Amino acid sequence: MTGYKAGNNTFHIWKLAVLFIGLAAFGLLLADVAGSYRLEAVDTFVYRAVHALQCPFLTGFFKVMTNMVHPVVLLIISMAMIHTLRQKQYLVALFANLVLAVLLDLSAKGWVMRERPPQAQQLIAETGYSFPSGHAMLAATFYGFILFLIWQTKKSRTYKAAGTVICLAMIALVALSRIYLGVHYATDVVGGFLAGIIYLIIYTSIARRYFAKGIAVHGQPDVEINPLLKSFEYAFSGIITGLKTERNMMIHYSALGLVVVFGITLKLSVTEWCICLILCALVISLELVNTAVEAVVDLVTKEQRRRAKLAKDTAAGAVLIAAITAAVIGGIIFVPKILALFALN
Repeated sequence: MTGYKAGNNTFHIWKLAVLFIGLAAFGLLLADVAGSYRLEAVDTFVYRAVHALQCPFLTGFFKVMTNMVHPVVLLIISMAMIHTLRQKQYLVALFANLVLAVLLDLSAKGWVMRERPPQAQQLIAETGYSFPSGHAMLAATFYGFILFLIWQTKKSRTYKAAGTVICLAMIALVALSRIYLGVHYATDVVGGFLAGIIYLIIYTSIARRYFAKGIAVHGQPDVEINPLLKSFEYAFSGIITGLKTERNMMIHYSALGLVVVFGITLKLSVTEWCICLILCALVISLELVNTAVEAVVDLVTKEQRRRAKLAKDTAAGAVLIAAITAAVIGGIIFVPKILALFALN
C-alpha cells in the first residue's frame, strides 16, 4: 500500500510539473505574440519548410486532416468510443469533454486579436483571429482525452500502444495541417497545443476523481417518468446497447465518420448530404433490427431450427442489401470528388 501511495504521489507531482511548465510556456508565448514578436523568424522558417513540401496530393490529404476536429466528426468518434472502450463510467465525462473542447475552441480566438497569415498563403478560406490555433487545441483536448480513456481500459499493451500512436498522430497531423494550409503560424499551433495540454491535465484529474466510480452516472433518485419519455428512454437504451454489443456497428460508424469527414471537406450539396445521411441511418437502423431479431430468436429457442436460421439470415440479408446500395451510391457521389481533391483524375 505504501508503494502505491508513493507511485501515486510521483504521478501527481509529474502532472503538476507539466501543468506549471505548460502555463509558463503558454504565458511566455502569449506575451511574445502580443508584444515584441521575437519568434517571427521561427514562424517564417517553419512556413517556408512546410511550403516546400506542397503538392496536390498533400494538399488534399491535409484538407481532410484539418476536418478531423470538426464537431460532427468528434461526435461520431465519441459514439464509436462507446463501442470500443466500454468505459461506461466515463460516458458522461467523454461527452462533457466534447462540449467543453468545442466551447474552448469557440472562445479562444478572443484572447489575442492576431491576424491570420496573408490570404496569398492560404489554401483554404478561414475567418477570425489566428492565436491560438483552435484546431490544434481541439485536437489536443479531444484526442488527448481519448488517449486517457484508452489507458483506463484493461486492453492489451499492444492495443494501448496502437491507440497511443493513432491519437498522437491525429494531434500532430491536425496541427501540421493548419501550417501547411497557410491559415496559422507555427506559434499559433504551439499555443493551441499548450492550451489544450493545460486543459487536458485539469480535466482528466477531475474525470478520474468524479467519474471513475460513476458518481455522475449512478445514484440518481427514482422519479415518475412520463410514459412517452419512458418510451424514448427504452429506445435510446436499445441504441446504446446495440452500439456496445454489436461488432458490425463499429464498421458502420467508421463508414459514417468517413462520410462526414469527406462530406465536409468536399462541400457536398444539401441533396447529397441528405442522400448520404439517409443511407447511413438506414444501414445502422437495419443493423439494430438485425441485432434484435438475433436476440429474440436466441431467447425463444436454442435449437438450430430451420425457421430460426431463416429469420436470422433474412435480417442479415436486409443489412447486406442496404450496405451494398449505400456503398454504390456513396461511390457515385464521392469517388469523382475525391479523385479531384487529390488531383488523381
